[in-house]
Amino acid sequence: MKAIYEKHKHFMKNKPLDSRVFMIVLAVGVITTILSIINTVLEGLGAGAILSTLACLIVIIALTVVAFIFDKEAICHILLCILLNFILLPVAFFFCGGIKSGMITYFISGLYLTVPTISKKRTRLIIYLLSLVMLSATVVASYVFFPEWVTPMSDDAFYFDMLASFILNAFCIYLVASLTVKAYDEKNEENEELVKKLESMTIHDELTGVYNRRELFRVLEEKVMRAEQNDLYCLFIFDIDEFKQANDTYGHVFGDKVLCEVANCLNDEVGDIEDGEIAARYGGQEFVAVFHDDDFEVSYARAEKIRQKIEKLRFFENPEFRVTISGGVDRCNGMRPRYALHQVDDLLYLAKTTGKNQITRKF
Repeated sequence: MKAIYEKHKHFMKNKPLDSRVFMIVLAVGVITTILSIINTVLEGLGAGAILSTLACLIVIIALTVVAFIFDKEAICHILLCILLNFILLPVAFFFCGGIKSGMITYFISGLYLTVPTISKKRTRLIIYLLSLVMLSATVVASYVFFPEWVTPMSDDAFYFDMLASFILNAFCIYLVASLTVKAYDEKNEENEELVKKLESMTIHDELTGVYNRRELFRVLEEKVMRAEQNDLYCLFIFDIDEFKQANDTYGHVFGDKVLCEVANCLNDEVGDIEDGEIAARYGGQEFVAVFHDDDFEVSYARAEKIRQKIEKLRFFENPEFRVTISGGVDRCNGMRPRYALHQVDDLLYLAKTTGKNQITRKF
């Protein structure tokens, strides 16, 4: 039972909002029509009333089959409005007591429940106005021109029919409105999740998941450049040693895995971006971190810890492969981003040219 529910839930979520509302309308229509048939039998309104109500049920079931088995939802939206408001409800109106019955509430439901399911605005407005004219004309015709066509009701049957139709249609409208709001909320949540995902994509590196160059510069400009001299920020830049050879020897898929594992080592040692810290991929095999500490020695120790952690990385598909990095770390609070990056990049170059697998600093 749970599997069926989950499958139905997944099916509903994959449908656009107007399709989901239409499905709700059809489901509620079937339930309401069945209850109306039972009510008609209990009131003893005769074969004509029962058959006209039964015709409504058959039409709704047929449209459900055509709409979702043969994938003809758009045309079924329109057919439901036309058949119900132009033929079935007017005929049932005459057989079920006319104006002196609860049929007028079904007229209102016919407008409310069917027309909003049509997605095209102009088509929806035209059918709504034509349905309103047709249903209004039916009421006038039954009272002025063809009163003898109306199957009469006793006073007791009239009050019972009014009460029953009011309860049925009130329930129907409540259910459709509630489920429509729920469908809208679910769609809105999906849109919010999509927006968050898109926002995340604009600030994160697609491969490694750490922040990208754009977000790095934002933090540098908003946090680091505006920091006071006594508010210490340190910039750490490192490059993977001999990464091109690793790509050439083991392939780019393996190279991408190395980049991701290195990024994870870096990200694990960097604090929250709200505190001015960030781990970012600067480009290719080059990564950057911003540390926000009370002491430069702490920042340097963190950079060295990252180097050691990366050096211990092992890969089961290529166990002989070793990863090392070379980098530089220096104070950067109050500096312009490009100047700070250039200054620490010189330290990275020094680390590369004096032996690699080390972090250099200014003393």
